[in-house]
Amino acid sequence: MKTLLAAVCLSLSGVVLAGDLQSEGKTALSEGDAASAIIKFTEAAKVNPFDPAALNNLAVALAAQGNYEKALETLERAYRLAPTRGDIQANLQSMRTWVARNAPQIQLKESKAKPVVNTYPDADIPPEPPPLWKK
Repeated sequence: MKTLLAAVCLSLSGVVLAGDLQSEGKTALSEGDAASAIIKFTEAAKVNPFDPAALNNLAVALAAQGNYEKALETLERAYRLAPTRGDIQANLQSMRTWVARNAPQIQLKESKAKPVVNTYPDADIPPEPPPLWKK
């Protein structure tokens, strides 16, 4: 009985910890601190690696920091865990569309090569990524 009670207490503490980390991550992201948000959401995902909300939030923070390919990969994982969640579906579709359209510029930016001229109608830089986290 004591072992069962200890196991329940440990699992509940992980849920509370993950919730606190996500709350702290959301606060950091809303204040424009994507780096701190990534740390908090990563820690929350470590507490429960099968939490699609933690992965979705991590992807949003990664995109806010400019790591679009990692954000897409993280959203793909969140979608596999919760394919019926509308927010994850919408974020994944927006990020897929944006990355597909802007992949040449993303790769050039990472390789430090010169941008391809006249790729975009308004400028030679890609547009802002889609907003993944709607308040």
